[in-house]
Amino acid sequence: MNQKIMAIIKSDKGKYLLLKTNPKWLKVDEWFVVTGSVEGKETKEQAVKREVKEETGLKIISIKKTSYSCEYEWPKGSGKMHHEGAFLVKVRHAEPQLSGEHLEYKWLDKDEFLSQIAWQGDKKELKGII
Repeated sequence: MNQKIMAIIKSDKGKYLLLKTNPKWLKVDEWFVVTGSVEGKETKEQAVKREVKEETGLKIISIKKTSYSCEYEWPKGSGKMHHEGAFLVKVRHAEPQLSGEHLEYKWLDKDEFLSQIAWQGDKKELKGII
């Protein structure tokens, strides 16, 4: 099973970051958070640091593991299972430097953030941890 991470980014100004996926890169066209795979011998926390830097370039203040995790098949119908753990990442509020994985970003308050996340199952769980 592939180990994945989800980084819920909150700025020091209390705003949450949503990223618009690039359908040419990720085969989906949705608003979501930084996600990625644990590579080699890195820890999940090291993967969070790397993915946040690669996808946003934002300066991390702190990382906190949450109780939320999920398992899912991706791509659908592939039989390839992933286990994803969620982390709260506090950053200095700035304009993200987007990688090719994302086309747009927006900083939102908590309610707007939760209402615009693409995946319904995550909305319920994230509401309780952010």
